[in-house]
Amino acid sequence: MTFRRLVLSLLLVAAALASVPAINWIGGELAAALRLPPGGTPRLAWDLGWLLLSAWVAVFSVARWSPLWPRGLALALGGLLFAASVWAAWNMGGDFPGWFVTGVLVGTALAATWGLHASLR
Repeated sequence: MTFRRLVLSLLLVAAALASVPAINWIGGELAAALRLPPGGTPRLAWDLGWLLLSAWVAVFSVARWSPLWPRGLALALGGLLFAASVWAAWNMGGDFPGWFVTGVLVGTALAATWGLHASLR
């Protein structure tokens, strides 16, 4: 293990974490450009789709390109994303429909799992 490989791995994890809000921001801007109304079921489904895409991309990129411990770092990142989704679901309360909260919880775990699986091919 070299210091350079360690730093590259940690930078990749940081970039993957930064990609989650960046991808969600792109989804929000694209929704505005497509004139999706800012509320209701279609917009929630759109936002959930972008959230799941961002989780998949983050885990996939770490598992695919990390020079050190790619699976371990991807699993840790997936666990962190799932913990964040549990925290978000807990704090949503009754403000969002049940399908959305369930989609955040289950979808984030599935997206992370699929990202890890796709990177191993």
